[in-house]
Amino acid sequence: MEETLEMASQESLDAFKAKRQYGADYWRYRSFEARLLPHVDFEMEPLTYNRSFIQRYDPDNNIDVYRLQQNLNTFAQISVSQNIMATGAKIYLNSSFNRLVNYSESNIENYSTTPIRIGLNQPIMAFNELKWLNKTAEMEYEKAKKDFLYEQQQIYLRTLSMFFRWALAHTQVKIAVENKENAHRLYNIGKKRYDLGSIEKDELLNLELDDFTSTTNLNQVQQQLQEVISELNLYLNRDDLSEYTPELPEMVSHLKISVEEAREYASQNNPNLLNINIRKINAEKNLDQTIKDNRFDLSINASYGLNQQANTFADAYSHFLDQQIVAVQFSMPLLDWGERKGNIRVARMTKEVQDIEISQDENDIHRQLELKVSNFNLQEEQVMAALRAREISRESYKITEKRFLSGKVDLLRLSSAREAWQNASEQYIESLQNYWNYYYEVQQLTLYDFIHDSALSKNFDKLLEE
Repeated sequence: MEETLEMASQESLDAFKAKRQYGADYWRYRSFEARLLPHVDFEMEPLTYNRSFIQRYDPDNNIDVYRLQQNLNTFAQISVSQNIMATGAKIYLNSSFNRLVNYSESNIENYSTTPIRIGLNQPIMAFNELKWLNKTAEMEYEKAKKDFLYEQQQIYLRTLSMFFRWALAHTQVKIAVENKENAHRLYNIGKKRYDLGSIEKDELLNLELDDFTSTTNLNQVQQQLQEVISELNLYLNRDDLSEYTPELPEMVSHLKISVEEAREYASQNNPNLLNINIRKINAEKNLDQTIKDNRFDLSINASYGLNQQANTFADAYSHFLDQQIVAVQFSMPLLDWGERKGNIRVARMTKEVQDIEISQDENDIHRQLELKVSNFNLQEEQVMAALRAREISRESYKITEKRFLSGKVDLLRLSSAREAWQNASEQYIESLQNYWNYYYEVQQLTLYDFIHDSALSKNFDKLLEE
């Protein structure tokens, strides 16, 4: 079982999908971090040529006329900008150059330069998206790691289901082979006993039917085994597992999981509980955004720089003049018939609904965890009882077979004993499957390895290289 689980966690398509999902979440986090760093941009229009008729005013004749315009424009700008997370402001520093050539009877060449300009754009009382994103970015990245480990446990659970179906099918084939051999042997014995007159014709016919049925059953379970192997091959991305034999795992002796410890580990590691904390913050963010988007808008834009224009390149970069720009923008609705007030009330009520849903989801996770822990702690007794039932039914069948050969019991009793043995064997596999299912479900909800007493972990840096 352990080898099959390891194979699934490395080679299955679900494992590949989980790795790529973590990679996407990692780069999403890196992109957010990049927004907090200075950005350097370069913009350039190396050649813009324009030759067209445009409308101009002729002051001598007091009329509009169309005149031919022909010019060549070159523009370049480099800028550095930085977001200020605390206030939502943006500061920038840039330098630009513009060259314009007008073609007419005499070509006129002009240069306009701004060697340096520094500015600030500061919203007042506006929604600060970057500040809210910063509250959840680290949590989102941590959740991405937990999601990967959580999905690995989900892969284990899917693989366990297929593994135990494989083990069950293999056991059924093994029992069917033994039943076929026994049925054929009993039929041969029955023919001799019939010749001696110790059994009736109907008993011989039943033995023959049993021999025939055992062959049919063997063919059916062999077909089922091949179907299970084919499904497992596809999931594990393997060529063929027919040459392998599933080995049933043992239980971990006397392993009991404390509900209190499980709740503590779940609070630390469960990505769904971590997501609940993120949802709480996002609910507050949405309310804050609605409130501020439905108030007045006020912002300040200010910049200071040096600029010059001249007919030569050298003059354009000398004797600079001040360039000062300050703008205060303000807008507020005077009459909106309660639209903005209604939007804010809707947002508050929506947040209250979200708070209730979040609380319910949190309680559901804890209740589900307690149930899984309880089921696991009780399952060991179920497995031991199923194991003992399998041993008893096996021994009972052997005794019944001997009594049948001695003529003390009929074929019906023998068939009933054989069926009880087969059912007990299948129930033992089912109880063992439930044991490991419950364990990995608890491990998934807590992301804690209770067998080795350690938290689940992964080399995420190496994971990005795979």
